[in-house]
Amino acid sequence: MIFPDKYKCLGLNDFQKNSFRIVPIRYNDRFDIMQWRNEQIFHLRQDKELTVEDQDAYFENIISTLFDQEQPKQILFSFLKDNKFIGYGGLVHINWIDKNAEISFLMNTEEEKINFKINWSIFLELIEQVAFGELNFFKLYTYAFNIRPNLYTVLESSNYCKEAILQKQCLFGDKFIDVYIHSKMNQYFLFYRKTEPKDVKVYFDWINDPEVRSLSFNSNNINYKDHVIWFNSKCYDKDCVMLIFYDYNKEYVGQIRFQKTNKKEALISFSIDKRHRNKKYGSKILMLGTKYFSGLNPSFIIKGYVKVENFRSKKVFENAGFILENKVEFENNKSFLYINKKNEN
Repeated sequence: MIFPDKYKCLGLNDFQKNSFRIVPIRYNDRFDIMQWRNEQIFHLRQDKELTVEDQDAYFENIISTLFDQEQPKQILFSFLKDNKFIGYGGLVHINWIDKNAEISFLMNTEEEKINFKINWSIFLELIEQVAFGELNFFKLYTYAFNIRPNLYTVLESSNYCKEAILQKQCLFGDKFIDVYIHSKMNQYFLFYRKTEPKDVKVYFDWINDPEVRSLSFNSNNINYKDHVIWFNSKCYDKDCVMLIFYDYNKEYVGQIRFQKTNKKEALISFSIDKRHRNKKYGSKILMLGTKYFSGLNPSFIIKGYVKVENFRSKKVFENAGFILENKVEFENNKSFLYINKKNEN
């Protein structure tokens, strides 16, 4: 069968760290997964061994339908090392309203014996890129039968805290055992909304921040009267989308603006409040903002220009999944041109 290879709910679908990657779960991996699940059934919520017919039906009738859903109940990945399939897992029991999900992960049975710690640690890093970076979830958690002490060590070394112990929760043979729940909060969780005229002073302070001005294509200070005229015009410009971001303490973090330049392209610009720089907010704002804009304008190519000396913004664009298209002259400055990968594909 023709099996999908991208999740509609994600901008990025391929996440990497060194020689490890996660990619949307692949149809050809289904029988390896079946074998590993049957070999490790003792620690899974699975009450019988899977058959070939079970696995085919599950992938064809359940897994294949997840890719095109705006809010699937689970998002699963194949886990690769040096492009070799060694495990699978993802986000399950997803709660889109409360922005949380359970982490599920299973690796090759031999890998389980010899590389348990490194594989789990890397997978946690990668799945956090999906949940905290791409999806802006607030919380991740694991649900594990108390028969895997090595797992708790890995989780706690990755800053997951033991949130609860459900005592005598599950019956194994003739013995009731506990369930351990570990969780981790997203310290960079962001809310956002459309910019409104009442935000004029916040934007004025941001736009005249010395660092912002020094790295802008127009480095002159902006006077308040001119700013108000410009700002109000943008708030009511149907070809302009502006979003303002804030954390769960209701502190403003930054802003992003998309200006349509024609019927198929838009120019992107952003800034981060000086109190919140060097906290990885830049890439997150680009990813969240781009996802919002692309949802409204799916066929648009999004372009961003960065002065060649602006190394911080260059890194932000690349971490957000933009690709370097060219080195160009823009507004009389040598610049890098970045294009959003999702829209280009």
